[in-house]
Amino acid sequence: MTADLKKCTSPCIKSLRETLYGPFREWLTKITGIPLNDTIDMNGSRYTDRDVLLCHDDALEGRRIAYILYLVPPWTAADGGTLDLFKVDENRQPTVVGRSLMPSWNTLAFFEVGPVSFHQVSEILSSDKVRISINGWFHGPDIERPEASDTALSPLQTSLTLDVDVLFDWVNPNYLDLLMQVQIREKFEEDSEIELEHFLKEEKYQEVIAALQSTKTSWLSRGPANRRHYEKADSDTVPEVLLQCLQLLSSDAFFLTLSNFTGLALHELSPESDDESGADSDSAAGGASCTEKVEKVVESEKEKSVPSCKGELCRWQHGNYTMLRDIEAARATFALDAFLFCKCEGWQPEYGGFISYLAKEEDEELMTVNPTENSLALVYCDKDTLRFVKYINHGIRAMQDAPQFYSFSFQYQE
Repeated sequence: MTADLKKCTSPCIKSLRETLYGPFREWLTKITGIPLNDTIDMNGSRYTDRDVLLCHDDALEGRRIAYILYLVPPWTAADGGTLDLFKVDENRQPTVVGRSLMPSWNTLAFFEVGPVSFHQVSEILSSDKVRISINGWFHGPDIERPEASDTALSPLQTSLTLDVDVLFDWVNPNYLDLLMQVQIREKFEEDSEIELEHFLKEEKYQEVIAALQSTKTSWLSRGPANRRHYEKADSDTVPEVLLQCLQLLSSDAFFLTLSNFTGLALHELSPESDDESGADSDSAAGGASCTEKVEKVVESEKEKSVPSCKGELCRWQHGNYTMLRDIEAARATFALDAFLFCKCEGWQPEYGGFISYLAKEEDEELMTVNPTENSLALVYCDKDTLRFVKYINHGIRAMQDAPQFYSFSFQYQE
């Protein structure tokens, strides 16, 4: 995107600006009935291969009509880059694309900005064409923009009671060795994150892979599009082995194992935090170490809390993402994120799909979690840590077999 073109001295830009915000603005006022003022809000955009602008509503103070003047070469639907306008549901949340407008040379598109003006610029799919436009907004009296509710949030649940033998049936025995767990805990308390490769036993992992390829599972789209877009498995339709894996990750035995890995109070038998085990280092996703954060929790509140979790089996494909404003990932308190990745052989970072952690109200990236075959990633976060899944672009089509991967995505709270 260019800088603000309000004061650009180029003769061509100046002439266009005077036309748009002079007689054209007056014409818009007449045909729309919206009293537009003389505020100039204008810039240029340039989109190349794999660029995308995800679903949003443009709803900043004073914006009433958005416009786009296309300056593109001959363009087809196969090139992507369409302006997609979303339909909304009864909660005024975006659902599916209702109309797509393809860029065309010297064509001006405009639409009213309001509480439901959700739109996106779809991904550029051409490696040799550039989508150039002059775009901006006409301003007028601000209108009320009530906050829409998000009805798609997952509830927390307490741990399930399973036979401890199930843990030994599934998990790589190296990670159940007490000395290994001590080493893992020391590293986690220093870094507040860790990746455990080859986490499931190979035979169990292959059963999971085979079940993921089953056509029996129904996949449900998760939205709304201005917060997230991916698919989760309908637990009523998943094959038995996938249900067993979900239950394992929700079990009291796994809660205790995570306590041993992290030092967090996720089980009544969890180890006591060691105040001298490297707790003075900074965490990867929150600023202070895991042990330091636990010490900040008021003892009376800890006694009242009951460890809980929420999780789902996700399928990630071209076009999927989550956003920073996804309140599903917001922290009401300290939490442990856990991601068990499956069937991601051949994945590359340039495809997107990695998980990025940022500090709230800061641009600095704290860390990223990359999808890794049969790997369990653990990240400890505080309430000022946000995360998002990077948009998965069309490069993922180069992956072997099917261009998709899966994750068992969980969040645990003390």
